[in-house]
Amino acid sequence: MTLKLEFVSALPDHGAFETLMCDYYQIMCDKLVAVGGPALSPSELAADTLAHIDDLLPPTGRTVLATDADGTLVGCGVIRKVRKDAAELKRMYVRPEAQRLGLGRKLFEMRITESRNMGCRTVYADTIKGNRPMLDMYEHFGFRYIPRYPENANPAELDPYLVYLEHELS
Repeated sequence: MTLKLEFVSALPDHGAFETLMCDYYQIMCDKLVAVGGPALSPSELAADTLAHIDDLLPPTGRTVLATDADGTLVGCGVIRKVRKDAAELKRMYVRPEAQRLGLGRKLFEMRITESRNMGCRTVYADTIKGNRPMLDMYEHFGFRYIPRYPENANPAELDPYLVYLEHELS
């Protein structure tokens, strides 16, 4: 599968991105319920992401999109700047048909590099407890487990179901 990955300054197709976010949130919501968390609405979470898309685009944020040879959106990842010298990795997702091609790793690496380019010295992340694929990736890249960081945008009620991580960029 031929893939194109690029950071965008605006969403080229809001509808396609919203659909991708709905798919992403469906998986995350299912994982959250599986660890005893509340049932949330994937469509409401996707709509909230789009309502705050300016935080995920330049100048303060970044969004990387992955498309296949036909231009179909098959993956994404975002960076949300939380301080002058720190950012948060959010919403990395690869559709099933594009998995096992190294796309997730590439999206991850691109966001780390771009965080450095943005002047960040620290990168934060969170994920649902037991989300082994993401935890394995964070651990592989040297992230360490920390208590909730102050700039985390998730409601505090989700704390029992989330893991927080931090990585110092060199």
